Amino acid sequence: MADLNNIQNTPQDEEEIDIVWLIRYVWAQRKTIIYATVATLLLSLVVYISKPKMYTSTASILPVAQSSGISGSMGMLASMAGVNVKSPSTNVITPDLYPAVASSTPFMKKLMDIPLKWKDNDTIMSTLRYVTNKEKTFIDYVKAYTIGLPGTIKSLLNSQPETNIDAILSDDNSKEPSFIVLTPKERAAISILSKYVSVEEDAKIDAINVSATCEVPEQAVVLASTALDILQEIITEYKTKRSALTLGFLEERYKETQEEYEQVRKQFFSYKDSHRNMIDERVDIEYQQLSDQYQISYSILKTLANQLEEAKLEVMEETPVFSVLQPAVMPHEKSSPKMMLHLVAGIMLGLIFSVGWFIVKIGYYQVFDVKKYTAIKSQYEIKEEETT
Repeated sequence: MADLNNIQNTPQDEEEIDIVWLIRYVWAQRKTIIYATVATLLLSLVVYISKPKMYTSTASILPVAQSSGISGSMGMLASMAGVNVKSPSTNVITPDLYPAVASSTPFMKKLMDIPLKWKDNDTIMSTLRYVTNKEKTFIDYVKAYTIGLPGTIKSLLNSQPETNIDAILSDDNSKEPSFIVLTPKERAAISILSKYVSVEEDAKIDAINVSATCEVPEQAVVLASTALDILQEIITEYKTKRSALTLGFLEERYKETQEEYEQVRKQFFSYKDSHRNMIDERVDIEYQQLSDQYQISYSILKTLANQLEEAKLEVMEETPVFSVLQPAVMPHEKSSPKMMLHLVAGIMLGLIFSVGWFIVKIGYYQVFDVKKYTAIKSQYEIKEEETT
């Protein structure tokens, strides 16, 4: 029975001994590991120094929840005025909509026209103008044809001739196109802004955070503040688009009906004054026709007036309300790069790569050079006399 226990414990004991001698082998290479870790640490410091200082400015808003219809004193006043207020259709704005809007092309096109301060030339200009006027330096060409060579080749292969949009729309030049055509400079400007601006949801308090991270503090605060304003503008336009279109249509129709009503009213009272105290069957018929036309025109005008007030109230109801929790503030301390993060990363990478190298080396010897593997193992494994 004892022999059986010894046989069962043998594989586990050998596995433990293998781990022990491997640890002893790695510990014997500690000088090399320290040198590799120091080299990696110095490399991480070089990367830290070479990175530009970035500054972050963040603004936060809290979308205020609204009821689905006009209520309270406004609803009572509308009812007293004879306006039948209807609850607007549900058009909920989910928190996911804000980041989607911030990454959309219309948002970026509005943002690229905002004047900003740039570090390399210390001037104030829009992102689009900056990209247009920026001249490539020698370093830019070196990057494009060294580490950026794959991207350069891809851009050359995917380059397409400019599309003549006027020719495409020549059949109907009065119709506004429902698509957006971007120039290469506009694409470059959007690429820059998409790296600078980010919009995230704070799920804890249902707030929306708009952040801008740039090389210039003034640039960061202007971008964060302006991006917040543009975001609210687009969300409001999206939320009230249907009711605003209805309101515009009713205003035009009300104006036309009011002009028609004024003409009919003028004709009716003019005829009534000119035929006062006259008793004639034909006169009565014409009077009745003008009176009916006047009543109908007045009824239509009154109905449109009620619908117009309803549409105005619906626009007010659907207009989202935002409460600014934190306005954009000028940053004074850089947000990145962080020295401590680079130091820890350098040490960890140095240890992982150096220790991993020796472990992989032992594994290679075990498969392809058994003789050397056996020699190393016999050198660092625990001898029987050491265990006694």
